[in-house]
Amino acid sequence: MNSKLLSFLEEIKAQGNMSKAAQALFVTQPYISRVIKNAEVNFGVRLIDRSSHPIQLTYAGEKLLSYLQEENRLRANLDREMTHLSEFKYGHLTIASNDILSNDIYEPILIRFSHKYPKIHAQVIRMNSRDAEKRLLSGSLDFFVGQPLSNPKVEYQPVAKIPLVFIIPESSSLFQAGKYEVDYQSLDFSKLSGEPFIGIPQQDYYQRAVNNYLSDLSVSPEYSLEVPDIHLSANLAINALGVTIAPEMFIADPFVSEDQKKKLNVVRIPSDALTADFGITYMKTKQTSEPINDLLEIISQVVEEYTPGR
Repeated sequence: MNSKLLSFLEEIKAQGNMSKAAQALFVTQPYISRVIKNAEVNFGVRLIDRSSHPIQLTYAGEKLLSYLQEENRLRANLDREMTHLSEFKYGHLTIASNDILSNDIYEPILIRFSHKYPKIHAQVIRMNSRDAEKRLLSGSLDFFVGQPLSNPKVEYQPVAKIPLVFIIPESSSLFQAGKYEVDYQSLDFSKLSGEPFIGIPQQDYYQRAVNNYLSDLSVSPEYSLEVPDIHLSANLAINALGVTIAPEMFIADPFVSEDQKKKLNVVRIPSDALTADFGITYMKTKQTSEPINDLLEIISQVVEEYTPGR
């Protein structure tokens, strides 16, 4: 029950709305209300201020959330330490990754790491940066591979800067027929204002960086589609559903067919204008070890092989 109560309190605090919290956690709103009410009866205090809009945690709710987060962190640390004291020092590593890199990059990473440490079970899961930050802080995640997280409790080691491109469909006023790749300097990007854009959740670090860049170009995008990940937004743009900015690797073969290329413009964004910062984030308090250092090196090597500098 504590884990459910923890996730419910965290999401209510983030969303400020019980129904939105339920949607984000894929449960019903009455179920969240019942769990919260039972906890309030159990502790004899109100945890949620339902009279405020948006709703907020009470002081007691904030204190309970803090204790539950600490309890979760300690439990995760205990589990990890028991594993480390078993047959080998690091028996399990959980690595979260967002989709800024294509799936085929993770295959050589895991192959090289498994060859060197066959007894270590490495688990790679997909996760957005917001959820990864929560799990790092709670101790249930070892690494996040993706954009930097701006939290003073975590350590970020940069690996690479991923080149980005505009994907512009033929429906756009900026589209140039008969071309697939279009020169960046030749375009007036302000014409994209008001046109349909495809983006990912606005709280994501990557999307915030893209929005700031578009603002510098005097572009006010109209986000007609918001999807969970960058790869999906690139696929939808390739299928002419709107403009998007995506990692350059997503417009390489076999992601784009010859027929699709006839209906698209791809514009490579200069690296001094915008790139996707990519690296590895972990807790500052985490002890380093040979397997962890080797994993950092392997990831750096593979990303460099797949994303050479332009």
